[in-house]
Amino acid sequence: MQIIKSNFHFSFLILIGCILRPSQHQSISSDWQSSANLSSKGFEFSPIDEQALLLFDIIAKSLISCVKICHSTVPCYIFDFDDQSHRCRIFEGNITTMGSIVASSSSQSRVGSIKLYPEQFTNLGQSCSFCQRSKYLTCINNTCLCPAHTYFNGLICQSQKLLGANCTIDGECRLDLNYICLPRQQCGFASMQTGTIVGGYGNGTGGSTLDALQYPTGLAMGIDNSLYVSDYLNHRVIKLQQGSLMGSIVAGTGVAGSNLNQLNGPTGLYVDTSLNIYIADSKNFRIMFWQRDSSIGVKVAGTGVSGNTLNSFSTVVGLSVDLQGNIYLCDSFNHRIMKFTPNSSDAIIVGGTGVAGNSSYQLNTPCGIYFQDLNSYLYVVDSNNHRIQRYNVDVSTNGTTVAGGNGEGSASNQLNSPYSACVSKITNAIYISDSGNNRIQRWRSGATSGVTIAGNGTLINSYSTSLTGLMDVRLSNNENYLFVSEMYYSRIWRFQLI
Repeated sequence: MQIIKSNFHFSFLILIGCILRPSQHQSISSDWQSSANLSSKGFEFSPIDEQALLLFDIIAKSLISCVKICHSTVPCYIFDFDDQSHRCRIFEGNITTMGSIVASSSSQSRVGSIKLYPEQFTNLGQSCSFCQRSKYLTCINNTCLCPAHTYFNGLICQSQKLLGANCTIDGECRLDLNYICLPRQQCGFASMQTGTIVGGYGNGTGGSTLDALQYPTGLAMGIDNSLYVSDYLNHRVIKLQQGSLMGSIVAGTGVAGSNLNQLNGPTGLYVDTSLNIYIADSKNFRIMFWQRDSSIGVKVAGTGVSGNTLNSFSTVVGLSVDLQGNIYLCDSFNHRIMKFTPNSSDAIIVGGTGVAGNSSYQLNTPCGIYFQDLNSYLYVVDSNNHRIQRYNVDVSTNGTTVAGGNGEGSASNQLNSPYSACVSKITNAIYISDSGNNRIQRWRSGATSGVTIAGNGTLINSYSTSLTGLMDVRLSNNENYLFVSEMYYSRIWRFQLI
């Protein structure tokens, strides 16, 4: 990486500055100087939000001219220059978090970024006489403070962050764009903490009409962006089209029963790419396969009675299916995870031993389950151990704790009786229904703690200020939204993600 130094008022120092650091120019105040890292030729800057970051796009005589223009423009910390077209683009922002250096169609294009040093901000908080001619500090109310669109991070005035960036206080976010630091510790609009009711009655009452639900347990997304709901006490599966609160029955009759067209307390749910439905028919102790648009189902696992053999199970809450058609289920009260291969009546135990425990190879009342096809990872909500376990299917029956596992509690590194989980295909973040804490947690991949997405008073809606009790969670196909079934109040929430 080549380094260029510029000084707008002392142009004869520009070429010397290509070699020397600002601290070596003892006769010149650092208030007047900036240094820039330059990329190799053939690259340009690609901002994540050009409208927010591009200050202006002009023609400059030379690279040095472009550097000088950036230096003389207070918000500028990034620029690129094309030696063929003489196009000079001036940006604000942090080059490491607000965009990327990408290949340019011009072989003569370069990207530069202004380097900042703590000594340039030593006068922060002093009277304005100390920063009258500074690029890096501005006078506000007779005090030297960080310029607009920046915040002090303890060392320098850093660029304020854009939509979705991690934050801890409001000042880190672009306040001029109306971003605040949301409770989920991301910059965004305050409205993003507002939940929308997309299923059931918003006031929390249950019912049996097609616009009502009664204890919705399981959620699944169709490839057509429709939402499927296991309507537990109505003994049916409801399909909700995007934008409509009026559902249609796609499995079950609404009356409890054990015939092939009936269900009794459906819980776990999975919808494949052909919109066929797998249903954990919990009180009938069977897994049903409902072909798309069919009026009856087919039993694909279970005996119809509770058991603990390889072909029977107790209450099933969580259900998932991989691309090969293997069915994974949480045999909750037998403390194990069963895998049924296609056309097999006997399962393979892929997690747990059948006896409750808290070792790496044991489970205690597993509830939710999520299969990630990309890595063949199976995520298990180990409810009474207050943790999420990840298994590498067909490799080991030992689980790895990827969230929680620090005892029952409400701290950011703890969970309390989690019920469900789903995993982002984009970031591998885990979204967890932390039901004992009445909240939804997001644990980034490799994180040792989570942040609250909804619940714990962070939900804003005229119907409710919190989430309560058992909840299932599912991401929309484009992962712009998180759906949450609030079982005790017979309704489905939708939250906007970033």
